[in-house]
Amino acid sequence: MKKIRALTLVEILVVLAIIAVLAAILFPTFSAARRKAFEAKCVTQLQQIGLAVQMYRSESDDMLPNRLSDLYPVFVTNAAMFRCPLDAKDGHHPWTGRIEGDRYLPSGVSYTYVPNWKRAIDLGWWDPPPGRGVGKWDDQTPLIECHWHWAKKFLQNVTADDLRQAKGNAVIVRKDGSVRFWPAKVPIEQYEP
Repeated sequence: MKKIRALTLVEILVVLAIIAVLAAILFPTFSAARRKAFEAKCVTQLQQIGLAVQMYRSESDDMLPNRLSDLYPVFVTNAAMFRCPLDAKDGHHPWTGRIEGDRYLPSGVSYTYVPNWKRAIDLGWWDPPPGRGVGKWDDQTPLIECHWHWAKKFLQNVTADDLRQAKGNAVIVRKDGSVRFWPAKVPIEQYEP
């Protein structure tokens, strides 16, 4: 008769402990890699939206759209392009003027449109709608912003304390369609090209 060797309870617990330790080491790495992939996807989407704005301008006597969703469906054919993969609400925010949320596009918009931001108008970056002008720094003037790379929720009025706790960058698309990273700790009101 052959004797069958089985694992003891201690051996099973050791194997499970090793698996648990490996999982604890690897899960944060996978999470960080996933976040970086989402950040890269967002930047790519913003670059494509920047190109769509350039096409809109070329067909509209250099005028800017009234809002980001005006680019859909002619210049941006996929409405998902307006939603940042890091946005927990997937673009479904209340309309504030700066962020349109799902007011005009039912699928939602995560990105803020700087020419509609009252503070940007007050600072002289843009003229009030509908004219908007050429922008304070012409093609270097901020046009679109994504703050989801550092923010967990949309804050209508960002305080100094919010910025002190901020980690990472906001992503800015300028009027010429180029993308720039802006340190979240520095108020966007201090923007200089």
